Amino acid sequence: MATATGVFFLSLTAIPVSYSLNLFKSSLNEQWTLFVAGSIVLAVITFITYLMIKYTQKQNKPQDISFYVFAVFAWTCVIDLIIALELDGVIDNFITFYFKEGEVYLTTAHGVMICYWDGTGQYCMYLMMVTAIVWNQSYRDVGLYWAGSIINSMIVFLPANFAGKYGDHITPSVIFNMPFAIYPFLACYWLLKEKRNLEVNRTQVQSDQRKKITSRPLDMFFIAFFLFAGTLAFIRFLAALNSPFGIAQTYVKDYEPYLLDPVIYPKFQMITYWFYFVPYYCVAIYGLLYPGCEWMYDWSLIHGGAAIQAQIAHLGASVHSRTPYIFRVPEATAPTFWILNLALLFIPQLLAWRCTTYPEFFVKDNAQNGKIKAK
Repeated sequence: MATATGVFFLSLTAIPVSYSLNLFKSSLNEQWTLFVAGSIVLAVITFITYLMIKYTQKQNKPQDISFYVFAVFAWTCVIDLIIALELDGVIDNFITFYFKEGEVYLTTAHGVMICYWDGTGQYCMYLMMVTAIVWNQSYRDVGLYWAGSIINSMIVFLPANFAGKYGDHITPSVIFNMPFAIYPFLACYWLLKEKRNLEVNRTQVQSDQRKKITSRPLDMFFIAFFLFAGTLAFIRFLAALNSPFGIAQTYVKDYEPYLLDPVIYPKFQMITYWFYFVPYYCVAIYGLLYPGCEWMYDWSLIHGGAAIQAQIAHLGASVHSRTPYIFRVPEATAPTFWILNLALLFIPQLLAWRCTTYPEFFVKDNAQNGKIKAK
């Protein structure tokens, strides 16, 4: 536990480090100088993590390489929270130099919101995972949820940085995002290969799997939601592309004008919904109709993480003061906007809860006696 506590206190050093660097902002006004300074700081944080583990008692030493990664990522989460708070005027003169000379696109409403989520939700996940590693326990579930969250963040954030309004403001500091774009895919692959520690009663499995969909009202609700969400994703996809199709034009003008914001983060998010979320909706409907689809357990967590990150960023940016007024949600249709988008946020969390808490329907009934241990 001491090592996990050390990661927490190490992450808090981001506060004095950022403030100290800001005192020398006149020396950090060159892009490459800022990049080198940032690289040195991250290298020092990594080295401190190494020393922290080296001098930990042998029986408590983490064996998972992910411990180092999550420790450094947790440190950057505090930096992201500082960035968000400074951009919203809550604090001042902590890290001004970075979003002026480093990653300018973080000054957008979307940039602020992903920093808030990174500094709160994902920060908590990192602390949970390092604690599990120290206690030699599995962090499979929270790891898959985290992977879904950060992968969605990166596949929207990085391409839009280059293609959007701030495409001509790309600096070497964008390289700092590469570990966040690569490691989650590796971690997700490793976690999916890891054996799932799940035991369920065979009798309950057989009972649940004999039930038709009409006897499972909650699953019927999820199927209806996926059909609705898929339809909405198609409309929002067309709206984000500014299609002349009547429904798309009505939606983007009356409900979500933010989809046409030139920063184009919302456009990339809608493209992600259409090309990644909708295929999941289709296979999830199949998994809810036919028993024995064990992958529903894992992918409901990945989808839940992706959905909460996507919707927090999209909802927050749609109403944030940094979004030009003409692209914010119209007051007349705000209730509809909130109902639709909150449904897209919360129902995937409900699905993940259903699949992980009551997984009997999804377990393959191939055991001979007693209990079934899922693979």
